[in-house]
Amino acid sequence: MGKILVVAKNLSKYFTALERLLLVSLAVWCVHIVLRVLLLFRTNPYGFPFVSKPDWFIFHAVCIDFLWIINSLILFLLLSVILNKVLNKKNAQEPSNKVTKTDKILIFIYGIFHSFILLFTLLDNEVQRFLGCHLSFGLIDTYKDTSSLVMFWDYVAHDTSVPFLQFFVLVLMLPVAYAIYRLFLKFLIPLKIKRSVIAMACFYLMSFLFVHYIWTGNGRMTKLRPIVGLVYRELFQQTEKKTLSEQELLAYSSMYQALWQKVEGDTLWKFPGNSLKTNSPLYRIPTQTLLENEDLKKRRAEKSNLIVIFMESERGLNVGCLNPELRPSPTPFIDSIAEYSHLWLRMHTSGLPTTGGVLTSHFGISDHSTLATATDLAHVSLPSFASVLTDSGYVTHYFSAADPAWDNLGVWMSKWYTAQHYNREREDDSTFFDHVIEYVSDSLSKQDKPFLATVITRSNHYPFNFAAGMPDSEKEKPLTERINYTMNYADRQVARFIRSIENKDWYKNTYVVIMADHGFPLGENGASTMKGNAFSNATWIPFLIHGKGVLPMRDTTTAAQIDIAPTLLELLGFAVPNIFMGHNLLRNYGEGLSLGAYSGLSAIGFENYRLISKPAADSLWLFEEKDTHQKKNLSEQNPEKVKYLKAILDSLITLADYSLERGI
Repeated sequence: MGKILVVAKNLSKYFTALERLLLVSLAVWCVHIVLRVLLLFRTNPYGFPFVSKPDWFIFHAVCIDFLWIINSLILFLLLSVILNKVLNKKNAQEPSNKVTKTDKILIFIYGIFHSFILLFTLLDNEVQRFLGCHLSFGLIDTYKDTSSLVMFWDYVAHDTSVPFLQFFVLVLMLPVAYAIYRLFLKFLIPLKIKRSVIAMACFYLMSFLFVHYIWTGNGRMTKLRPIVGLVYRELFQQTEKKTLSEQELLAYSSMYQALWQKVEGDTLWKFPGNSLKTNSPLYRIPTQTLLENEDLKKRRAEKSNLIVIFMESERGLNVGCLNPELRPSPTPFIDSIAEYSHLWLRMHTSGLPTTGGVLTSHFGISDHSTLATATDLAHVSLPSFASVLTDSGYVTHYFSAADPAWDNLGVWMSKWYTAQHYNREREDDSTFFDHVIEYVSDSLSKQDKPFLATVITRSNHYPFNFAAGMPDSEKEKPLTERINYTMNYADRQVARFIRSIENKDWYKNTYVVIMADHGFPLGENGASTMKGNAFSNATWIPFLIHGKGVLPMRDTTTAAQIDIAPTLLELLGFAVPNIFMGHNLLRNYGEGLSLGAYSGLSAIGFENYRLISKPAADSLWLFEEKDTHQKKNLSEQNPEKVKYLKAILDSLITLADYSLERGI
């Protein structure tokens, strides 16, 4: 054995530049694996799991890191070849395995490059644990004040995982990487490098297929984005932060505020002073008249409970109460409760997919037109109807059948809610609602405080085969038929939940809201994917409010998820300063306005028309609002209406983006 080690040591000096770069890459990859484990399998600083399913992330993380490390290796190898060709022409006859001075410099630079990447990877990991978002230029701009360093130290000291572990990792990771490299250099006999190269090539191919084709997932890929990907995205792909000059801000503010007051139809809210002083053109406050309104005071004094149910992918096109001609209806329970509720017939999402729908419903602003709000803007402070209720003494709980950490929703809910509920053993709506029924009945309803329970289902999710007990004969049907089965299954679980509580005394003082996070395209309008879609197959959703004093009505007011936050708060008697772009839908005034942004597309509903805009393709579609199935495009017949609505839409989207990036 000793002779083998001596031979290996003597041979190590003959490692070529390629082989040494390979060994550096493997050593760095090993350290990245450790960093990924420390990120995914630990809790965040507040005691909650960073991800609820680390086993669903770790293999992707290992593959993603291997891919970018090998890509960087290839770039340095190409640079090595070019520089050696240019600088070492006179030494062309020397043995090919000799490491030139140029190679040594490149190997050193390659090591320094990875050292910086490791340092920033650790920083990015900690930013994700503390703030829920990746390291970005926008984040640095937000926390550039020196007081942030004091806050960071305080957070680290009170980390419920392992306090100050970050600093131990910071000190040790580069020496460990170098030690691993030296071990490889010492024990890997050069003759085995060829086998290693073949193995690495095979693993590279398998990693690429695994990450991009075999087991994909946008939320997971976003959370696992490596630091090199973040930098590339910030420099070359990220849209510049919305900036407005003073004149532009004042002009946009004036336009928006006049439009908002026109749609609202009364003067119970006012926009205080100059937008430059309030730092938000959306900021509005209730007038004294509204605050002294007896009906508002009465509702607030009643301290009513609120149950908000988001139905996963609940297409308006498949909901019976929105389509009287649909027989049989996949949603008999929603249809039945709608008979005794205020039902909006023209409600649209304000963002896609689930993150867009859920977040815009909470903070009342249309989704960002280019950024992923859930991840890219997680560091921004945006109040929601839930946070207002929490601050007002409500006990607020968020129940999700799907992992909220998957797409970063958990980070936002931790800002707004008292507690979150998720368990990977309860991902089917049946077992999920068993828990919701038990917890709401035995815990929330028995506290001395009013409660908010926000519930998000899962079983009606693409590819529409998650319903427990779904027979193979149903799973083999086309998507257009499978969705009817899973929608019906989810409908039955919601029915079971409501029927289990409707005879409780506390239920008499409870409002129930049923809606969808979004719809789902199944080929209508030529669209079959969520990305880049703004047609009604993806955006038209059910929305109803059921409870005491809510008169049954089939409302044709144009509405969107940005209206939900102000509507629910005033329903419960709260009128607080806010930056909601939406309106109180219970005011029963006018024709309404809807607004949404959907991955490069945007849409507005106003004055009985709905305009869909896709700037990248210079495409515009115009439909009458009553044409909820959007069968007749009127854009060519009404160019003036298109131009008019497009100008309003572009202005509102600009203001929404500007406001989301700055928060309050």
